[in-house]
Amino acid sequence: MADQFEYFRFLREIFPSAGPELLRLLQGAAENAGLLRSDFYTIRDWLEIADYRDQEAAHAILLLILTALEEGSLCIEVDEAALLQRLRDFVAEPDATAWARQVVSAPAFPNLIGTSALDHKPVIAYPIDGRRFLYFQKYLRAELDFQRDLTQRLTQTPEPARADWPKIAQAVMSGQPLRLDGDQQRALGAALSNNFAIISGGPGTGKTSLVLTLLRCLVRGGYAVDRIALAAPTGRAAQRLTDSLRAGLDRLPAPTDADASLRGISATTLHGLLGFRPMHNTFGRHAENPVPADVVIVDEVSMVGLVLMASLLQALAPTTKLILLGDKDQLPSVDAGAVLAHLVPSSESAGASGSLQDRVVLLQINHRSQQKIREVAHAINRQDATIVDRLPELKFTNLAAAAERWRELEKDGGCWLLEQTLATANELRGFLQQWAEQAYFRSQLDGRTFAEWLGAAVLDEQEDDPARFRPLFSLMDRFRLLTLVRDGSWGCDEINAFLDLYLRPRLDGNARTALFAGAPVLITRNDSSRGLFNGDVGITLRDRFGSLRVLFERPDGAVSFPAESLPAHQLGFALTVHKSQGSEYANVMVVLPPKAGKRLLTKELIYTAITRAKTLAVICSAKDVLKFAIGRRIVRESGLLRP
Repeated sequence: MADQFEYFRFLREIFPSAGPELLRLLQGAAENAGLLRSDFYTIRDWLEIADYRDQEAAHAILLLILTALEEGSLCIEVDEAALLQRLRDFVAEPDATAWARQVVSAPAFPNLIGTSALDHKPVIAYPIDGRRFLYFQKYLRAELDFQRDLTQRLTQTPEPARADWPKIAQAVMSGQPLRLDGDQQRALGAALSNNFAIISGGPGTGKTSLVLTLLRCLVRGGYAVDRIALAAPTGRAAQRLTDSLRAGLDRLPAPTDADASLRGISATTLHGLLGFRPMHNTFGRHAENPVPADVVIVDEVSMVGLVLMASLLQALAPTTKLILLGDKDQLPSVDAGAVLAHLVPSSESAGASGSLQDRVVLLQINHRSQQKIREVAHAINRQDATIVDRLPELKFTNLAAAAERWRELEKDGGCWLLEQTLATANELRGFLQQWAEQAYFRSQLDGRTFAEWLGAAVLDEQEDDPARFRPLFSLMDRFRLLTLVRDGSWGCDEINAFLDLYLRPRLDGNARTALFAGAPVLITRNDSSRGLFNGDVGITLRDRFGSLRVLFERPDGAVSFPAESLPAHQLGFALTVHKSQGSEYANVMVVLPPKAGKRLLTKELIYTAITRAKTLAVICSAKDVLKFAIGRRIVRESGLLRP
């Protein structure tokens, strides 16, 4: 309550002429839309410069565009029904209706709102198919650039095939241990025969296996290895792609010289590929200085926003082959825009658009995840909230019964509901204790639990065989807690703090520092000089001198760093769902808040969370909250037209 009063006083100070209705709208957005104080200063400054400080409709317009941008939309549609849907998140129905009508009937505000993408105004009013949209200028320009460059790429005259791709593909597939299913073979054909292709599939559908096969075909078809670029939106995703491809090469029974040449390929971040210049917030690669590649393959495209994707298209020569891979059903990018979801909206319409026909392939056969998890994921994607009442429920009568039940769950797998009936922090902590007991003190690998392996794990930089720490990483990756939010009792920060207090005395009772032996560590800022990326998770161990070091697994072993020398990091017992994207774990428990954060709850979040699990997915939630989430999907407004 004190924080709410403080924010209300702040808003009253910077908007002294605001009436009670406007203050309620501003306060509602402050509490529910994740805006920063700097966003409100931006609204105030733009209105003062444009001399509209007393125009309350202008306040509402800027507020709505900023909240839309925060959720990932590129624009807002000036339509009463569309605006009402947004405003209901901030104020009661009567106020929402009044504000929607006021914005629709507002004057043009020419000092603030331009009518052309070339106007030097913060906001642009742009008509599309008889509908009116309001954009910040940057995002309208990015959308128009993306549409133009993609359309040119799709409509340009195809070049003659540089190789007999069907023959090459047949030879490659006959000489590798894995077999591509029908969807994967269609995707391979689309990628080889077109200068642009999109391949979408969920976890376990074989996207990485497909990339390896594609690369083997490309080098046999005459593409030089140094003219093939692999990229991903984050450093961690790029490292995972590189590691997976090298592991695939290691499994080839009779690699050729062409296969061996692929070991020289390493994925980079999209920002690295485009030569990002942070001092100027620009890219060194663009239309006049394109990326020096004949093929560009981008993984985890669902995480790429529109502005970055538009920059990529501008930086590629028209003849460069561009292959995009991702999962259209996952959470979209943190940045504005949902490129993959817009281009591949559904299974039914994926091939319907003429210019994208034969260029979009959906991978639908899952080769890894447990069947019951897949069935629940499909129901969530259909927004079938009745699945909640059909989920098997976990109920524990006592601690001994809980221990036995968790052992059975780890063995049998599936998707389960651990219902929050009390919706209290104490109830959640009881669930967390049961999870931690199974993860650290009961689940075994080669006859030892995590705690037992940890007791024998002392780092010796001179003598250690890094492979002996593999069981620790395997056991750590068996169990992962995922949360929707960072803050509050149901957020990863407080859960990490609770598990710190619960596990520290039993894993490393003498520790008096921020970390302790056995604690997982999540890197939150890239450090490319040491090969550490945002999202990497390591294990804290003691060396032979008693000092703490954090060990990170690598394809050829492991590497460790003194705990005090790490880049920005935090405890990694629990991660947000966003941080988990692109990763897979054997067993996952996802924790949903009982009340707060409902605006963030969507089917995409639940789908992404449970599909991180290969064997067991446990949803710790109140039933009504889970049903609410499944019934709500991410809608990112955009004028983006499917080609």
